[in-house]
Amino acid sequence: MVELASEIFEGHVGERFDLVPGDGEPFAATLSSCDLTPVGNPADWVERVGRVPFSLLFHAEPGPAAPQQIFELRHAQLGSFSLFLVPLGPDDQGLRYEAVIG
Repeated sequence: MVELASEIFEGHVGERFDLVPGDGEPFAATLSSCDLTPVGNPADWVERVGRVPFSLLFHAEPGPAAPQQIFELRHAQLGSFSLFLVPLGPDDQGLRYEAVIG
């Protein structure tokens, strides 16, 4: 199982992940960013919850968005793991999906 820590994902920004929805076809997405929360003091977060909350932003090809749900994510180095992703709609890079890890 992948440790849900920003340090794990920071090194994989720009890389391909396969997103597998519960009831649909898998599709490819690129991890576009891994951002720590700008709220609060990082040391306080670590003391309270063991890590600083962060978000992951993925971009997929334009098209119909899969609904928010738990996806299985597959990555060549990280293996398979599950995350709740929310579609945010399109921007100039494609269709955005976000996971927030508290």
